[in-house]
Amino acid sequence: MGRRLLPALLAAALLASACSKGEPGRPRLAAAGKPAPEISLPKLVNAPFRSLSGWEQLKGKAVVLEFWASWCDPCVENLPHLNELAARYKDKPVVFISVTDESASDVEAFLSGHRMDGWIAPEAGQDVFRAFRVYGRPHTVLIGRDGAVKAFTYPSDVTPQTVDELLAGTLPPDEGPEAGLHADEDADPDPSVLGEFYMARSSGTSTLRYRLDHFSARAVTLRTALDFLLGSPDQVDAGPGTAALLDAVYDIRLVAPTNGPDRKPELFLKGLAFSTGLKASMEYRDADVYALRRVAGADPLKRAAAAADAAYDGVTLKAPGSSFDVLAGRLGERLGRPVLDETGDKGPFSYSFVFDTREARVADAELRRLLGLRLDLVRRRIKVLKVRK
Repeated sequence: MGRRLLPALLAAALLASACSKGEPGRPRLAAAGKPAPEISLPKLVNAPFRSLSGWEQLKGKAVVLEFWASWCDPCVENLPHLNELAARYKDKPVVFISVTDESASDVEAFLSGHRMDGWIAPEAGQDVFRAFRVYGRPHTVLIGRDGAVKAFTYPSDVTPQTVDELLAGTLPPDEGPEAGLHADEDADPDPSVLGEFYMARSSGTSTLRYRLDHFSARAVTLRTALDFLLGSPDQVDAGPGTAALLDAVYDIRLVAPTNGPDRKPELFLKGLAFSTGLKASMEYRDADVYALRRVAGADPLKRAAAAADAAYDGVTLKAPGSSFDVLAGRLGERLGRPVLDETGDKGPFSYSFVFDTREARVADAELRRLLGLRLDLVRRRIKVLKVRK
């Protein structure tokens, strides 16, 4: 998706039995300044243990607990920053653990093209996401050497000074920007609900939560919901009469069985067709697209110290710490044709670009002059979201 806002809203709804057990004296839900809830991670990669069955294995160590996913662009953009921190503190009593609910095989495939220096915990259970109040990814929880939760934050905000304070025990408790959502999540979901589809027109502030068994969204466009449930497409093929429905804002709630594969997309597509008449599907097509590439011999672009939010006002993109995926996405919107990032480098980079043209040749000239990048027209197999009524 290449946007922080959407993954940052992404979050968990969990089993009713989650976190009901644990070490005496430990709370069921994480709170800044309190002992961390008990933790169990069935698999570990890059770690001295095959699994983690409790905090006793990490006694005396500070922990940077990072909740991430390979499909979450901001998570991937923050990997270089987390790798730098892991390298800087490799001889200190602090552990960096990246937790995901993705399968070990999916994580292994991701690691074939990406570097992660900290510990990695695939196939994490829903109880862990529930216990540590994961309202979106990336989501970072800082735990002190005394075993207490110190802060809820975002990976790019974890600086060397933050880690130093975490190790020294001087980091002040911080409930984080999503503290207001805590009360809304304290009640366990009703275990008697076996399946549910709900969709209604809405307005207001957007929130979005996503887990294996549950998806809930408030005030999101249908495009956004499809993006999360079916995966980010390279192009949207919207048929006649569908645009208004795609851009309208809805409350959406899905509950699907947890045994077997993720069935929320199937449930949503059937409910969508029944309630709105829209039929959506993801297809792969061969198409002429633009490839964003480096100009040979151009001066290298300035690297950012850490990943950071990109700002876009409809004309100017300001990226103080982003990959070129963000630039490619905006170029695609402007040029009316998908633009794929084929620079081979995820950054993060510090750059800005003004979108004052809809002509590819003019954009290409500006990219070459300002960023040392170019646009090449190529034939690629792309992912297309097809919507018909």
